[in-house]
Amino acid sequence: MDGRARYRSGQGRRRDLSMKRVSLRVDYGLVGHGLAPLFIDGLPTELGFWGFSADLLRRLARLSELYDRQVNWDDPRDRTWRISDRDRTEFNALLSFVAAEIQMAIGEHWELVIESEPI
Repeated sequence: MDGRARYRSGQGRRRDLSMKRVSLRVDYGLVGHGLAPLFIDGLPTELGFWGFSADLLRRLARLSELYDRQVNWDDPRDRTWRISDRDRTEFNALLSFVAAEIQMAIGEHWELVIESEPI
């Protein structure tokens, strides 16, 4: 295993071979560029592909915004920069909530693998 946490919805059930796999991986700037943090075969997908509700899209945008705060964009090499405890706590709570909401939205024909870890 590569060190990233992997959680699967329905853990403990046998995997249906007809089930498609999608990975949730929050990364810098995805949502701001119209991409969902959902990857199929290693490639990001467009937000519009999934038909998510406006509420879920807002939460994905917030999750992405919080993730992006890990870097000082005025000076990306600033090693003293730290995300605030408030933003870290919000990101970590939102990550699991959004993952559950995504699984409900994409349905039982997709296996959601969470590759992003709390920060």
